[in-house]
Amino acid sequence: MNSLVLRRFLVLQTIALATFLSSACTGSVPMPSSDISSGQAIIDLGNALGQLREDNALLQADLDSLRAVVAYQDSIVRQLAALSNVSMRPSPAVVP
Repeated sequence: MNSLVLRRFLVLQTIALATFLSSACTGSVPMPSSDISSGQAIIDLGNALGQLREDNALLQADLDSLRAVVAYQDSIVRQLAALSNVSMRPSPAVVP
């Protein structure tokens, strides 16, 4: 009789331990859908950042091109003014 009580106690203890462990594990396992949406948001953010960098590079190239055109036109106007003996004010300081 003593072994029967010991077996029941061990079975109940095993069931209680299994229940506790399974309930503890469900709280610590992250939800896969939230991981997927977080990962997708990070990927989208990286893509948007890459696009902004490309746009910034294009704008910088356009700005450099416009500066070159303005400098060329300014030098032509100054040459024409010098040839026709017309005085011009000094060119403004170049902003880098």
